[in-house]
Parts: sequence; C-alpha cells; structure tokens
Amino acid sequence: MRFNFLILFTVFFNLSFELHPQQLSSSQDSIITTLNSLRFNYPDSALDHINNEIQATKNTKSDYYAELLFLKSAIQYVQSNYLESRNTYRKLYNLSHEISNDIGIARALNGRGLIYLGRELYDEAVVEFSKALKVNKKIGNQRNITVNLLNIGICYQELGELEKALDSYRKSYSIAEQNDLPIYALMNMNRLGTVFLDQLELDSAEYYLLKVYYDSPNQWEKSYNLSGLAELELKRKNYHKAIEYGAESLRIAKEIGAKWDASEVALKLSQAHEKLGYTKKALEFHKLHKSYSDSLLNEEMNREINWAELQQAKAENNQLNIEKELLSAKSDRNMLTIYLMSALILFLVILAFLYRRHLKQKDKYNQNLSSINKQLADKKLLIEIQNQELKEINNTKNRLFSILSHDLRSPISSVKQLLEIGDKISTEDYTKYSKKLTKEVGKVDEQINALLKWANTQMDGFETNPQKIKLSDYISAYIEDISFIADEKEVEIIHHIADFYAWIDPFQLKIIVNNLLNNSLKYTSKEDQIKIDYLAHGNQIQIRIEDSGMGMDEETLAIIKSSSNNRTYSKEGTSKEIGTGLGMLLVKQFLSFNHSSMDIESKEGTGTRFVLSFPKAKDN
Repeated sequence: MRFNFLILFTVFFNLSFELHPQQLSSSQDSIITTLNSLRFNYPDSALDHINNEIQATKNTKSDYYAELLFLKSAIQYVQSNYLESRNTYRKLYNLSHEISNDIGIARALNGRGLIYLGRELYDEAVVEFSKALKVNKKIGNQRNITVNLLNIGICYQELGELEKALDSYRKSYSIAEQNDLPIYALMNMNRLGTVFLDQLELDSAEYYLLKVYYDSPNQWEKSYNLSGLAELELKRKNYHKAIEYGAESLRIAKEIGAKWDASEVALKLSQAHEKLGYTKKALEFHKLHKSYSDSLLNEEMNREINWAELQQAKAENNQLNIEKELLSAKSDRNMLTIYLMSALILFLVILAFLYRRHLKQKDKYNQNLSSINKQLADKKLLIEIQNQELKEINNTKNRLFSILSHDLRSPISSVKQLLEIGDKISTEDYTKYSKKLTKEVGKVDEQINALLKWANTQMDGFETNPQKIKLSDYISAYIEDISFIADEKEVEIIHHIADFYAWIDPFQLKIIVNNLLNNSLKYTSKEDQIKIDYLAHGNQIQIRIEDSGMGMDEETLAIIKSSSNNRTYSKEGTSKEIGTGLGMLLVKQFLSFNHSSMDIESKEGTGTRFVLSFPKAKDN
C-alpha cells in the first residue's frame, strides 16, 4: 500500500482531466464551469445539482450530457463509490462512442483505470490507461498524455517493474517540459527519484530529488520530495541530514493533512534518531508513525467495507447465473446418459432378435440337412457379415464413450479449479474469477452440445469428414479453450501463426491437438513455455508442438510409437493432474483416420516435441 495515499493527490489531477467542452452553449459552459469548481469543496451539493441537471436535460446524446456524466463519475470516485462510479464511466464511454466524442472516451478509460488503481489492481489499470493514452495521442492532447504516462509509471512501480516505470516517467516528464506543464514535470522527477532509490542508484536519485527541491514545488510535492531526500540520506548514513529533511517534510505534511507522507517520514525520523542513539526521540517519532498508520488503516477499512457492500449484489446475481448454468449442464449430461442407454437397449433388442432368428433357421436347416447345405453356408456367411457389423457398431460405441468421457474432463476440470479457487480468494477478486467461471461454464455447454451433435452423426458408424481448413485459425481457437489452465500454471503458449491449409476432419483435429496441448500443459512446470509452429514439407503440412516439460521415459515413448492400440500409463502432472491414458490412443486413431502421422522426440527432464503431418489441401 506504499502509494495508496500518494494516489489521492494524483487523483486530484487525474479527475481534473482537461476539459474541452464541445459545441456547448454559453449557459451550458457556465454550468459546467460552476459545477467543476463546486465538486472539490462541496461534492454532495455538486452531485445533487448534477443529478437535477441530468434529469432536466432532454438531449441525452450530446456533448453537454457527456460533461455531466464525467463530473458525476468523478465525484462518485472521490466519495469511494467505486461501483457506481464505474457504472457512470461505462455510460460515459458508450455515449461518447455513439456521438464520436474522443475526449469523453479518453476520460471514461482514464476513470476506469483510476478505479483499478485505487483497488490496487495494477495490471488492469495499465490496460485502461494505455487505451486512454492511445485516444489522447490520436487527438493530440498533450496534458492528458502526460497524465496517462504518469499513471502507467505508478502502476509499473507498484508491480516492481522498475525499468518500465522509468521509461513511462521519462516520457511523461519530456512531454511536460515541452508543453510547459511544470507541476507534472516535478511529479515525474519525484517519481524518478524514488525509483532510483528502490534500485539503490543513489547518485541518480539525488539528481532528480534535488532538482525538485530547488525548483519550488507545491506543498504536496515538496513534502513527498523532502521525505525522499530523508530516505536517501538514511541510505548514505548521513543521519543528521536525514533528520533535517525529515523534520521539514513532517511539518509540511501536517499542514496539508497528508497523513501518508506524515506516517512515512515519521518512521524515517525514528530510524535516523535510533542510529544516532537518541532512543527517546526515536520512540517519540515511532509512536507518531504508529498513530498515523492506525488512522490510515481505519480509513482504508472503511473504503474496503464500502466496496464489499456494493459488490455483494453483483456477486449474488453472478452466483444465481452460475447455478443456472450448472443446472443446465447437469440436465444436458442426464439427457446424454438417457440417449446412450436407449442406444444400448436397442442394440440388445436387435441382438436378441438376430439370435432368435438364427435359432429358427437352425431348426429349419436340421429338418432337411442334406438338401440345404449350400443355403446353410450362405446363411453362415450372412451371419458373419452381420456379426462384423455388430462388432463395428460396438467399436463405434466404445470409441464414442471414450471421446465423450475424455474430452469432457478438461473443461469440467477447469470449472472445478475455478470453483475451488473461489473459496480461497478475497471478495474483491471474486468478481474477476466469477467472470472466468461463467466463461468456462459456457465452454462446457458448447463442448457438450458439439460432442452430442457429432456423436449423433456417428451412431450409424464412425465417419471421417475431411475438408480444407486453415490450421492456425483452428489452433488459435483450441489455445483459447485452454488459456485459463495455462494462465493458472503461468505457462506461456507461443503460437507462430502461418498461412497453411490442410485436408482433415475439423472435429477430429480438435481432439488430436487438444489432447497434445493438454498433455504438454500437464507435464510443463510453472513459467515454462509451449511453442507451436508450422512447416510445409512436400505434400504435407506439419504442426510442431514443443514443450519444456518433464519429457517421457523410453518405455512410455516406445508404447506410444508402437502400432498397438494399448493405453499408456498416465503419470501425475507437475500440478498433481491425473489422466486416464486414453489421450494418446485417441490421437493415434484419429491421425490414422485422416491419413496423417505423428513423430515424437522426447527425453526425460528436457521436454517433448510432437510433429504432426497432415495432407496438404489442394486449391480444388
């Protein structure tokens, strides 16, 4: 929470995002100016006036209406009404798109970024600030570009990505200097100094901090600057100088009510006095630090309670939707079981009918055996053909059961993982995971429907229906299906997209590639990579899937490469995943159906490479 209260200062400038009223009448311009000045000192009164003006405004698709929405969302944010502020920013964003108001779009994106920044969701904040930066660059708004870059730098510094933070601060500082924006230049120099302090590059830190010190900053920046100089002297063991800077910083912080700065510099003063042996003074400043820290903690807890209460309604609604989706999925599974059982009963009835007919024919043949030997031979051949057809039906049934059970494991496992995570995460993170859970449940529903549709086409016998497909498009979709598992394991999937077309059954390709990708994810450790690329080789198109995981021992590799249809022994994955051993068997069978092949290179401890070769699709 290092910058949590520093952010309150920067928020003042962010929510003052440069006003550019477009096509406003003189009376509307006057109202906006009055409300804009009123909102900082009397936010409740300003909000009442804004709501009344919104109710009275007949043209809800105008620049004036957009200005009112912006002021309303800004006040809601300052009052910690994050959910209401986010909803108002969403209205501003949609309206601005509809009326082509780029300033409104940039404001909405910047506001959403501030909400994430206030909630310490820095990755999400960077995304929104970067979108706002793109819009402001498009319209050439230099002041707002400076603000966006400063915000992005704060996010990267909080994430510990100090090089990115330095780059963002330097760009913001350069634009502020070129466009005569001194307050933003000073803010960026202060942040640059603190980054160099974090990196223990003390000379560079001193350069920027002293530059701010001698440049007459405002009281907010001066307090923060003096605190940084006190920390610099502490690191250099110049304790008397640290006390001098720290005392001045504390005095200013008290005057302007900067509790976070006062708490931080009181701690530094305590450390400096302790190093000099002034234990009484050290204890006095440590108590002051504790007093400010407790006050800040109480304020933060109040904001957390406010956020949690506002989020509760949405969480309950999401839970109802999840339960509805799960009930639907359960109903679909029950219908699948009914269909399969019906097919099994029908099969047994047919088998009983054939057997009974066979017995009648046998009795008839025994009555005149000498005259019907040839007919008996013909009937025997017919029975053998029928038995072969029944065998094929049985094989198809077994293969369908294998595919349905195996391919449903992965999406259901994803949903299970998300449900397990839901018991362990904080309330504010639940929304993010509930969205992922909804998405994964949707995938399960789509997967079941697709499998049922495909299984229905195969009930009369297993068929392969090849067609011309662009491999990289299908592989990208398969990668999206397993992206959540990859994110959870922090495994990077690098997909080198190429413009190659193959002749293959798309559904069977999905089974092949999904099994291999899931296999690679299962045996790949945290922060490792999976690479996918393509190669044209004569009349063949090759897909290479290479991971840096556990690899295979020689015995497992020999079983997979053999021509037998035996299952392989499924080892436990790097995150304790458990398999069935069916995956590689299905891959081999479907490759054979599509006149394709697979080569495997693997060694224990060094990873595995699968090379799939498919017939190249002709133009006709």
